[in-house]
Amino acid sequence: MEYGFWSLLPALLVVIVAIKTKRPLEALILGCVSSYAIIAIINKQNFITIFFDAFFKVATNRKNVWLIMICGLFGSLILLLNVSRGTHAIARTIGRFCKTEKKLLFSAWILGIIIFIDDYMNILTTSSCLKEQSDKLRIPRPTLAYVINSTGAPICVIVPFSTWAIFYATTFFEQPAVQALGYASAMDAYMAAIPFMFYAFAAVLIVPLFIWGIIPVFGPLKKYYTDLAVTVPIEGTNKTLKNEIKEERAQTGKAIDFIIPIGVMIIVTIIQGDMLIALVASILTCGILYVPRKIIKLGEFADLWVKGFADLIPTLAVLLFAFFMKQACTDINLPQYVIHLAEPLLNKYWFPAMAFVLVSILAFITGDSWGVPSICIPIIIPMAAVCDANIILTMAAVVSGGVFCSHACFYSDATILTATCCEIRGIDHSKTQFPYAMIGYIISFILFVICGFVM
Repeated sequence: MEYGFWSLLPALLVVIVAIKTKRPLEALILGCVSSYAIIAIINKQNFITIFFDAFFKVATNRKNVWLIMICGLFGSLILLLNVSRGTHAIARTIGRFCKTEKKLLFSAWILGIIIFIDDYMNILTTSSCLKEQSDKLRIPRPTLAYVINSTGAPICVIVPFSTWAIFYATTFFEQPAVQALGYASAMDAYMAAIPFMFYAFAAVLIVPLFIWGIIPVFGPLKKYYTDLAVTVPIEGTNKTLKNEIKEERAQTGKAIDFIIPIGVMIIVTIIQGDMLIALVASILTCGILYVPRKIIKLGEFADLWVKGFADLIPTLAVLLFAFFMKQACTDINLPQYVIHLAEPLLNKYWFPAMAFVLVSILAFITGDSWGVPSICIPIIIPMAAVCDANIILTMAAVVSGGVFCSHACFYSDATILTATCCEIRGIDHSKTQFPYAMIGYIISFILFVICGFVM
């Protein structure tokens, strides 16, 4: 069923309402409801039936449940690390070397590059290490969040040993046009596209320019520097429980209480390839480390595990309805409609740049940096072959579009997780980093246009 312009309406509502009200959950719910209302009216179906059928499909999807569990367990691990004061010990160590804003933000940038295996691991580790010291240096939390998020997905696609690289390489190599290029393996083809992933490189390289003041503080972020204030934490964060920690515990804390659980998480992720298993192992490691040493009691360990997860329920609700909105966009045929509109405008010279724009817009609207590209790849790559566009450059454009979504969309999983770890509202994080993301976006578009004519 074709829905024409009506396919665009729910997505536009989400963006407009979220920006206007600064309440992404309500905006996403409105987008989901309007999508299935349109589908029900045009197809003369029962709205309640199709709405809840779609919701149950989303809520029982294995990947969605996995991501929700990941984010919830991140909350548990963060709370346990904070209560053990391990993060504070790390902050004290870092404080000896990072005594200025530039040094701390540069350390965050370097740390984000080093932890390239997975963007979730990158975000959690970097924010946990540097959050407290950034407060002492009066660095606005949105600034730290911007630096951290800029080395999440962008680094993961540049380094060919990450979860992102494996996903995209496998998806691309399923296409006959990519196989016809003659590369020996999926990863070989992917690595050929890495030099042209312009948005990923731009997002990473803009950060040091920002830190050194070459790119100034501007846009919504400027207000936080003017006020010299840390933005309001997400509702339901760990603040209340932190205040209940005994005073004597506040003066203690050893670096091993942070390093060992994080080390276990990294090692298990590398061995098992599953962040969920790694998080559970890391949390259990916290219990083994803390309970025998009486840092926390066994009952308190269990309570903190549950409370850390429960504190993220508002965030998890946004994530769930972001998944629901993605399903709604699929059901209302949004990707196919947008590509159909753009098809007459495509030629081999402009094709990579247009592929970048199309994927970035669709991914941004749905908040899905993996699903939308996976839908678009079987359409875009054959189209590139037909119009004789450069296949490798087009692959890089698709990946760049997905990275832009992860970095800039206010309800992408990476944006939500970064805001959660930095204890700021997701919409605050998104609006303060968006102007800098757009600098990278414009540069990338220009480079894709140039390369499209040259290559």
